[in-house]
Amino acid sequence: MQLTRLQRQTSRLRLERISQAGACYFLTLCTQGRVPEFTEPAAANSIKTALESLNGDACLLHAATIMPDHVQLLFTLGSQLTISQVIGKLKILGRVRGQATWRWQANGFEHRLRTTETNEDYGFYIFMNPYRAKLLPVTQAWSGCFCPEPAIFRFMAILGPGATPPPTWLDDTKPSGENLTTGE
Repeated sequence: MQLTRLQRQTSRLRLERISQAGACYFLTLCTQGRVPEFTEPAAANSIKTALESLNGDACLLHAATIMPDHVQLLFTLGSQLTISQVIGKLKILGRVRGQATWRWQANGFEHRLRTTETNEDYGFYIFMNPYRAKLLPVTQAWSGCFCPEPAIFRFMAILGPGATPPPTWLDDTKPSGENLTTGE
């Protein structure tokens, strides 16, 4: 018996993608080959500028982090663009209209939050990602973090000096009610 290799059906994913204005989405976009392109300040700055330009009519950006080889964001989709258009716009603007030498991976991860899921959990995950990846100690703030309105997240109110997380947060998958209010 010969085994056949399964082919990804990404074109079907794009066709079946549901864009719902007012829905909240969690998105991860990676560089091609997961090459750490965003360690270069120019590349990271172009991504941050792209995120800032998306925040408004296209979507309401809640949180984002620029990791060395990928970008994660949490946003509410506006009524002017589809989810595919937001992804395309971020990819184009992030590469400074095609001037960058690096490339995006063809696919990404997108998840429309269910009514039972909260922005808080996804915002916390995005915020903690560079610390869990051990890219820096909890005593330093991650420069690639972008949160236009931090007051929407409860965990942001108890961050340490310089917007740093309590060390105990590295032990948890998400802050419990107790350590979310006390930082312990």
